[in-house]
Amino acid sequence: MKNLNIKAVLFLNYFVFAILLNSVGTVILQVQQNFGISKSSASVLEGFKDLPIAICSFILASFLPKIGIKKSMLTALLLVSCMCFVMPFTNTFWVFKLLFATVGVSFALIKISVFTSIGLVTETDKEHSSFMGFLEGFFMIGVLAGNVLFSLYIDDHNPESTRWLNVYWVLGGLSTLSFLFLFFSKLNEQEAKSEKTDLLGDLRNSASLFSYKKCCSFYYVLSFLYW
Repeated sequence: MKNLNIKAVLFLNYFVFAILLNSVGTVILQVQQNFGISKSSASVLEGFKDLPIAICSFILASFLPKIGIKKSMLTALLLVSCMCFVMPFTNTFWVFKLLFATVGVSFALIKISVFTSIGLVTETDKEHSSFMGFLEGFFMIGVLAGNVLFSLYIDDHNPESTRWLNVYWVLGGLSTLSFLFLFFSKLNEQEAKSEKTDLLGDLRNSASLFSYKKCCSFYYVLSFLYW
């Protein structure tokens, strides 16, 4: 199958980030028990995850083709891998804020890169739609797998145990594996190269995403989703 390596990497990327993004609810509950954090204080982790995704997605939309799709995904995977390997040793709440901020920024990089890559590794509209469907389905599998994975490490008989942090060894390993697969895979990005513009042009393109009408539409969508 053509571009099999890259397609496998895209699936693995989405699988890893599905687990990390969906884990915030579990982490909020665990940090309350482990570090004596109040529910309202622990819930800020949601913001540390969601805001970087929204902001970076807007900003990077115009810049990413120049940065490079493969380089962007490698950067995201490297950041997440490093944070995952740090987590088993943490004993402070601010590190969890840093973790989810890193996951948010990295997912913004991954999301834009993956959506751009799909057009490069598929040849027809039918194949494009099919691959998108499989990718979204695999994301949901990652969500379910994440719930199972975290449950295996949580000690129900000792709520204050931090043994559950060892799950990040597994997640770090998966991120590193995806990094290595991507590093040694070839991706032709020529078709994704943006037209030559200067820094001011890129800033204008990014700023145009913050137009009044688009921001209002984005607000109404969020209001509907969280109603």
